[in-house]
Amino acid sequence: MRLAHWLLLLTLTAALTIGSGAQEPKPLVRILLRERATVNVPTITLGSIADILPLTEMSDEQVAALASLPVAPAPLPRYSRTITAGEVATKLAQMGWRNGSFVLEGATKVLVTRIGRQVTAAELEAALHKALGVPVKLLLPPPPLLVPSGELSVQALLPSSPRTTLPVTVLVDGRPVATVRLLVQAVVPPAKTEGFSSSEPNVGNRNNLVQRRQTVRLVVRVNRVVVEAQGTALQDGKLGDEVLVAVAWSKTPLKGVVTGEREVTIPTW
Repeated sequence: MRLAHWLLLLTLTAALTIGSGAQEPKPLVRILLRERATVNVPTITLGSIADILPLTEMSDEQVAALASLPVAPAPLPRYSRTITAGEVATKLAQMGWRNGSFVLEGATKVLVTRIGRQVTAAELEAALHKALGVPVKLLLPPPPLLVPSGELSVQALLPSSPRTTLPVTVLVDGRPVATVRLLVQAVVPPAKTEGFSSSEPNVGNRNNLVQRRQTVRLVVRVNRVVVEAQGTALQDGKLGDEVLVAVAWSKTPLKGVVTGEREVTIPTW
């Protein structure tokens, strides 16, 4: 698209030079900035924050090329950022638009908000079921995940065992927007268990990632902040098991889920 921007500029500049001689260049286009704008993509374009009004004969393709000029990265979904008229003028200058070849009017700054929503555990379970072909249950609430509006889908490999930590790519309208690790339990009918490699032999405590009286790492999620601490496991536990953990600052043990070797995650604080 950058090539289209340069071709647009060269075409209009040549036309202006032929007819004007040594005269000052006349504005080719009027750019009217809005006070507020919303986007649902990762990049803010000129057309998403301004009305573009040609002052010369410009084709629809040339106007579309100017409207698609990238101005700045968009904020995270459900957040806002401000784009100033100076930033827009600088971006136009970087693309070769000389001072006087355009008129920049309207608001002195634009408040840009990115449209988005938070993904629920039920949506992720349904998307995983569709992608993997087997029902999947999340053993821990997913981390806060904000995505643009659109059709949600996921990409993930079939779990190597019914209970595992699964890397998942989240897509919206077919475009990847985030990658998360989810502790999942695949609900597999007995007839389909041969599709999974067995990694949970029932031999003593060989499968326990956390053992009683062992010092473990506590992972606590407080809204979007992750806090780590140490505690002492009061029970043995395999991946996904609930165990009690004693901590120095509380007389009451905390209940968490085993998410790794010597690691326990507290779902809610």
